[in-house]
Amino acid sequence: MNIFSKLLFTNLLISSICLMAQEKPNFIFILVDDMPWFGTSVEQMEGESSSKMVYRRTPHIASIAENGMTFSNAYAAAGMCAPSRSSIQSGVSPAKTLFSGNGGFGEKSPKEVEYPITKKNEKCLLIEPTPLGNINTKYPTIGTYLKTQGYATAHIGKWHIYGGGPEKHGYDVSSGETSNDEGSPKNITDPNDPKRIFSITKDSIKFIEKQSKKEKPFFIQVSHYAEHSAQMSLPETLAIYEKDPAIKAIKDKKFKKEVITHGSAVTDMDTSIGMIIDKLTELNILENTYVIFTSDNGKGLLHDKRILRGSKWSLWEGGIRVPFMVMGPGIEAKSRCTENIIGYDMLPTLYELAGGSTEDMPNIDGESIAPLLTQAEDHSFPANRALYFHYPHYRNNTPQSMIIKGNFKLFRFYEIPGQPYLFNLKNDISEEVNLASQMPEKVQELQKNLDQYLESSKAYLPKPNTELAETVEPVNVDKLFPPLSAMGEFDQETAKKSKKAAEKNEKIKEDNKESAS
Repeated sequence: MNIFSKLLFTNLLISSICLMAQEKPNFIFILVDDMPWFGTSVEQMEGESSSKMVYRRTPHIASIAENGMTFSNAYAAAGMCAPSRSSIQSGVSPAKTLFSGNGGFGEKSPKEVEYPITKKNEKCLLIEPTPLGNINTKYPTIGTYLKTQGYATAHIGKWHIYGGGPEKHGYDVSSGETSNDEGSPKNITDPNDPKRIFSITKDSIKFIEKQSKKEKPFFIQVSHYAEHSAQMSLPETLAIYEKDPAIKAIKDKKFKKEVITHGSAVTDMDTSIGMIIDKLTELNILENTYVIFTSDNGKGLLHDKRILRGSKWSLWEGGIRVPFMVMGPGIEAKSRCTENIIGYDMLPTLYELAGGSTEDMPNIDGESIAPLLTQAEDHSFPANRALYFHYPHYRNNTPQSMIIKGNFKLFRFYEIPGQPYLFNLKNDISEEVNLASQMPEKVQELQKNLDQYLESSKAYLPKPNTELAETVEPVNVDKLFPPLSAMGEFDQETAKKSKKAAEKNEKIKEDNKESAS
């Protein structure tokens, strides 16, 4: 019997005794696909209007914030879905799971990390490691850990991390080994079930009702396909958006279309979330249930007051900063938190709230955010901790690693290792001003932290392409994902005018000089 099996047996025994003595909370974890930071009607950052979408109707998602806590600095562990979802389940970053990018999935995935030279990379400066396209069985999942605490577990909707599906990884009930395909319009024939929103909800409610009747604590991950890729919505919802006077007044046709198609899909999803919350109320278990809402990664959708650089597939703020709201026992209504949190914090958080000890999970990267939820003055959440990101691939990007520690964010682009990019997110959330030359000591500190983490994680790094037959220029980072000031104007000044941006950048430089002195 291995160590985890012994832990499972011991905790199941303890849990069965504890369940008789006290009522454990339930968990509903709603994970949305490709929703940007500003994807709801809720201001993710208090006072920052660009952190919400005024055109979207999401009253039920807003009720989670109204009755709970909103985190203004929440991050996905990766800029695309599968690596992010794998990190959520395992509690560690993609550098450790080796599921660091989207590539060959399931049976098409190599068993070990390889460095093949292909037509796609033969003219690149570096040879990238292949990402592993299955959930790493070295790390037990949320489902596996919560079962040790006596929980019934379910994963409904999009899985996309293969490995045989959720029921091979600690889940009693699931929709199977699902991917993006199940949420594609070409595979959905019922016009009353756009993006499978309502069938996902029906299956979720069925599981909730069954566990409530048995008086058994439960965890369910509700993984929606909205708002990934091609959008779908109910005709009546679409009509509401098409007839909205404020939306009709939008001049830019592309922006207007995005607002209508994405907004109506998200509103249908919001309706389904309301159905789940109503069911919890009906069953009289809402007060003992944590409801968590977030996204698997960001997205570079248009916005009339856009401030985030980059989009999905990137480690710029637009690709990884996500909405995050939670309500539940002991959480003050309309409360806010500015601590940096990340997707791989979910596992230890849920485990601790379920009655487990995070000392049982020594190999994870995540920290339990449970102490932050109660806002206790003497909470044990580590101050100024580092978050680590690793994308050593070329697909839709360039190989890179990144660290966020406190207000500072440092990029390492492997094609230009001698040109670090450093930003102070407190003063410059748009990542316009590279402070590396002004703050060499901060660069050195963060590079050392990043090196130590990647080494201890046994992370795979890109290697030099020694077979290049011609000279290749290294990547121009500022062209790949340009700063907003270089993008020109967009309807209602989405991107800042260069003059205003230059003035702001000068002020940021002055502010950082003062803070450094």
